[in-house]
Amino acid sequence: MKNIPLLFFGLLLIGSCIDRIDITIPKSTTSQLVVEGVITDEPGPYSVKLSLASPVAGSLKFRKLVTAKRVTLFDNVGNAEVLEEKETGTFETRPNGMQGVVGREYFIRIETQDGKVYESLPDKMNPVGSVDSLYYEFESYEPLNEQTQYGFRFFADGSGLPEGDNLVRWKFTSVFELDTDPKLRLAPCIGGGPCCMPDPPPCSGWVVRNFELVQVGDCTCCKCWITRQEDKPRIGDDQFTAQRKAKKVEVGYITLDYFPFLKGKNRAEVKQMSLSRAAYDYWKIIQAQKEGAASLFQPPTGKTITTIFEKNGTATALGIFYASSVKKKQLYLTPADVPVKFSRVPFWDCEQGTGRIPQSCLLTYPFSSNKPPADWK
Repeated sequence: MKNIPLLFFGLLLIGSCIDRIDITIPKSTTSQLVVEGVITDEPGPYSVKLSLASPVAGSLKFRKLVTAKRVTLFDNVGNAEVLEEKETGTFETRPNGMQGVVGREYFIRIETQDGKVYESLPDKMNPVGSVDSLYYEFESYEPLNEQTQYGFRFFADGSGLPEGDNLVRWKFTSVFELDTDPKLRLAPCIGGGPCCMPDPPPCSGWVVRNFELVQVGDCTCCKCWITRQEDKPRIGDDQFTAQRKAKKVEVGYITLDYFPFLKGKNRAEVKQMSLSRAAYDYWKIIQAQKEGAASLFQPPTGKTITTIFEKNGTATALGIFYASSVKKKQLYLTPADVPVKFSRVPFWDCEQGTGRIPQSCLLTYPFSSNKPPADWK
């Protein structure tokens, strides 16, 4: 059958352990349950996200978040925890609930609204080596008939374990802080002209009285932290040498853009995550699909495997729930680390090249939060 790519959107809750997955699903006339979740040995809470993959207009696939009667997390030593539904389709453990332990096996049970019960195969949390260093190379690129583009390409050196297969995933994410001026937001003029009436959002702490701005409180949307998601999973075992060392593994890239690098800090983070053989095979296919989708000579990648099956039935779910031990390394960049000057100041709505953003920082970029990550420095 012809494979059709399904792109998963949705919000990532900062501090929660969850993966957004891009997978290729088989053509179908019925909806299929999709599961995304992971438990690690980092502090929780851990999240499980449920959705349905459904056909749209006979060809495209659409992801609809879906609730369930109950989602329960189990380990192989008798512990269990019922997850709380924080919003439709997103279930979380308690902050002081179960925490992953190396050597234990974990699985989830999903009881759907239509009476079906799905379980993931038990996944063992294997130990992992370490991330020894994280560093970057500043690069430039000259597109045809366009201005030169710049960015930071990140690499990691890692150590494996003395024994075992050292099946790992390197997960790269970055966060930048952003300051905005929502009190300067403008609305269309009376009569239809653009951008002349002051229109600060309530979160700015300012209101308009008698055509003048008046401060009535503190701004809760002037400073945000925005998470950039990885563009694809990066997995491997052959990067480790006979000495169980991995050198200069490419883990991620950050494009040099004006507003993310104007004033605040940018943080790059790489996690070296242990994988079971089943999780490794799953992420290897996902990586191949992502790389192949961007290639003119797309290689055959095979059907995405799953580890989630209906109990006492024949149905399967897409996605994966797996267990992973994690080691990480972080690196902060400041405007002083940018070796080039911006040739122009971009516009943002009605601000004509002032370098200001007259909008709530929560609305400027996807995955924005007015609270910093718990380990932000």
